[in-house]
Amino acid sequence: MSPQSNNLAIARDVHFTRWLFRAYLLLLFLMPLPLGSNRPIFWSLMVAGIAGITLAWGVGLSTGVARWPAALKRARWVLGVLGVFVGWVGVQVLLPLFYRGESISHSPRGAAPTGEVVWGTVDWFGTLDALLLSLGLLLLAIMTIVLVRSSRRTMQVLYTLVLAGLLQALLGSYLTLSGVEFSFLEYRQTGGANAHGTFINRNHYANLLVLALSAGVGLLLAQMDLTAASNARERLRRLLQASLGPKARLRIYMVVMVIALVLTRSRMGNTAFFASITIVGLFALWRLRKPSRPLLVLVVSVLVIDIFVVGTWFGVEQVIDRVQQTVQGDGWQVNEKIRLDTSRESLDMIRQAPLAGYGGGSFYTAYPAWRGNDQAFMDHAHNDYLEFLVEYGLIGGVLLAWFLLLCLARAARGLCDRDKAKQFGVCFASLMAMVAMMIHATVDFSLQIPANAGWFVVLCLLPFTNNHMNGRV
Repeated sequence: MSPQSNNLAIARDVHFTRWLFRAYLLLLFLMPLPLGSNRPIFWSLMVAGIAGITLAWGVGLSTGVARWPAALKRARWVLGVLGVFVGWVGVQVLLPLFYRGESISHSPRGAAPTGEVVWGTVDWFGTLDALLLSLGLLLLAIMTIVLVRSSRRTMQVLYTLVLAGLLQALLGSYLTLSGVEFSFLEYRQTGGANAHGTFINRNHYANLLVLALSAGVGLLLAQMDLTAASNARERLRRLLQASLGPKARLRIYMVVMVIALVLTRSRMGNTAFFASITIVGLFALWRLRKPSRPLLVLVVSVLVIDIFVVGTWFGVEQVIDRVQQTVQGDGWQVNEKIRLDTSRESLDMIRQAPLAGYGGGSFYTAYPAWRGNDQAFMDHAHNDYLEFLVEYGLIGGVLLAWFLLLCLARAARGLCDRDKAKQFGVCFASLMAMVAMMIHATVDFSLQIPANAGWFVVLCLLPFTNNHMNGRV
């Protein structure tokens, strides 16, 4: 192919994928609005949207309008592992079609089953839903690699997450502080003590805000010069740029989101945010070998301003009191006991079917046979680690752990070069989101919420999108 023909093919590809990329950004922005897409109709629309984008790109690829991106080769292992996991969920769906019997008891303590027990899953329709949603998240991961192919597009993805988080923060803060009643779809919220945004559960709302804040921190770092200033004049110039430029506006957005996060009174949501930025900040300083004053100032300023300034006005002490009561065991509410009992019973379920699990999306169906007589009904385990092992077994759990380790390793490698600010910022945002999610997943089920899971997958894959984070498309 001649240079002129090659340039023409690149131009066609850029123009074609630009429209698909805009549709991709719109999908990311809209995901959290309808109850976090946590209803079959909404996550079905989400999956249909990403499937439509993928189909359009496939048509463009087959007709020669689109090109096969080199980034897919870099991400082949992480996408392959995610694809194998989706295949495992497919196996859980297909097995009951070929075999039914009572060879495996999924009743507590090996008791005789009360009805027909199937291989693969105890809830075929629930596992089919899990397969469709998992397939949608796989396509979202692939489109992240395909469409986010320049530093400019990477920054636009992070900005989209920040703006969507800002919208949620403004809505949640306004409703909480004003006491106004707000009706969204079938969910009616009355302004009160806790912020929810368009989510039903405040903890899932807090988790989404933490993901948006991770994107915001990454954007701030991507716009910073991490090298040391040579003189006082250079330091003054950087200070003025930070105070009057785009970074100041972005910092205000983050303060608004932190206000909403504090107003959720979510113990683990707030803990995950402050712990993740501290852990990843210290890790980044260690990776840089030589201390970076701008990075240190940013991390300290976020912690100091958000805890002491924002917290003083919006009640962070209530969050701290709730955390202390949980740690000390004083004043425990019924919810804490229910969560502990559910975790203990989930472990019993895992021991009964450790390898293959009970089938994706089947916790709702399988758990009632295991809960105690005094235990309330729970549709989720309030622990993502346990719920994934219950539903997908060690096979699915190992695949998901492998996916996460590959993403962690890629993001960690990007934190070693202070001269590539955009690469550093993207990898910091990705690593911070993963650490925060790993912390929050110990006590909640945010990854069962389609919008949260979708954003998390995107943030995990962003470090794979660009090799050097250069260029403009």
